[in-house]
Amino acid sequence: MAYEHFGAVWGKGVGLFGQSYAIPTMQGGVETIKPYVDDFLRFAIEHRELDFLVTEIGCGIAGFTPQEVAPLFFKAIECDVRNVYLPESFYAVYESLNDNVC
Repeated sequence: MAYEHFGAVWGKGVGLFGQSYAIPTMQGGVETIKPYVDDFLRFAIEHRELDFLVTEIGCGIAGFTPQEVAPLFFKAIECDVRNVYLPESFYAVYESLNDNVC
């Protein structure tokens, strides 16, 4: 979808390409994804004029679950990064781990 519709470049696994931001997920465990997610979130905060629709990255052929990957994105929720839109499954994980009511 990103390749066909949003300017992703085949073989370019990190950074902004067209209307897509690539985050690699196939190089190891979930801990190896974290630095890339942190870089992405910094980029999103620095570029609030852009909107980012995040998919369940790593939850397909990489074999991770939303429970494993979602915590990497919690900063977007906790810091109210309004230009990053996470999948509902990531919000559900956040809510299950943070059951305090505002």
